[in-house]
Amino acid sequence: MYVSVAQVCTPILHYTTISIFEETCIIRQNDSVISMDDISVVWVRRAFVELTLEEMKNQSTGFKIWKNEWNKTLNGLYLRLKKKTWLNELNQAFKGENKYSQLAIAKKIGFNIPKTIVSNDKKALVEFSRNYDKVVFKLMTQDFYPDLQGGYQGLYVNTVNKQQLAEFSEIGENPIVLQEFIKKQYEVRYTVVAEKHFVCKIDSQASEKTSIDWRRYDIPNTPHFEITPPKEIVKKVQEFMRVLDLNYGAFDFVVTQENEWYFLEINCFGQWLWIEDLTGMNISAEISNWLIGKYTEKEVKSIESIRT
Repeated sequence: MYVSVAQVCTPILHYTTISIFEETCIIRQNDSVISMDDISVVWVRRAFVELTLEEMKNQSTGFKIWKNEWNKTLNGLYLRLKKKTWLNELNQAFKGENKYSQLAIAKKIGFNIPKTIVSNDKKALVEFSRNYDKVVFKLMTQDFYPDLQGGYQGLYVNTVNKQQLAEFSEIGENPIVLQEFIKKQYEVRYTVVAEKHFVCKIDSQASEKTSIDWRRYDIPNTPHFEITPPKEIVKKVQEFMRVLDLNYGAFDFVVTQENEWYFLEINCFGQWLWIEDLTGMNISAEISNWLIGKYTEKEVKSIESIRT
């Protein structure tokens, strides 16, 4: 039986029961009952409990205990599943998510990358900014934060000027990321599932809202197209996946007016469904095919071992 442990990490965790006793583990979710022995292939869509925006406001002791105990239990489940086949082995995926190491790997492989500084030294940041007509400010972690209207917003990529840098404190600040501003022709979401590559052009410059960062989303005004990437980019993407030992990854690139591709990052748990909806590229089917294929391989080997 093929079962993906991704089913465990869904918004309906409230209706999930899990029982771990000695060598057994039973998961019940609605009408489904899964034993750890039933799981042959593992795909963790989201590794730990993710909160809705409403749940983020809940600071009660009971809710914090609920969240923390679920996360610790899930981590224990993953350790028990360590010898199974994973779409992305969890340690490798977390290692791959580190944006600092990503840039080092990308540079070694030969990708173009924007000139970058990570620092909380005001002088160093100001000196860096003087080398470029325009720089952008980034955070290495993506999260949602309360806004003045009582809602939540993400802090995406923004251009930053000298006056804003002047407001940076001399002491006590957290490190930030500054990069040279790359003038874009368009952006690319490049999704890899094993040997299959799904490459989507995002016409982010068609909308003022998305011109700096397409994650501000203006879907009606930012056409998405399937494209064929340059062969040298395909080769470098394959090498990147090999170095990180990944079977799934979602890359972000910007492409300049001169058709030069610049690597920005890879997301080892990256989203893909909106790309599939807008372009017709069937990424979901390829993920399913990979999981089922690995399950089938295991079943065949199991039968062959019994025969011999």
